[in-house]
Amino acid sequence: MNNSPTNLPRGGNVVLTASAEAFADEVGIRAALVAANLPLECVVGDWVTVSGCDFAVIRRRWVLADDVASLEITLDHPAGRGLR
Repeated sequence: MNNSPTNLPRGGNVVLTASAEAFADEVGIRAALVAANLPLECVVGDWVTVSGCDFAVIRRRWVLADDVASLEITLDHPAGRGLR
């Protein structure tokens, strides 16, 4: 039995935490964030910068439905402190 999905995505769908969503709404970049097609290579700990605002990748989640796989990449704000 082959358990591999037949249609793998080219990028991840962006999901925002409540704090990231509130901040993105405040500065007017929510649509740009949600529309981003982040590459599959994004990993937890990466930072994503949109319009000079930093967000952190805090989770990757594969969702499988009807033999189709989609990757959710969750972003949080603030991205963190310290050196990048």
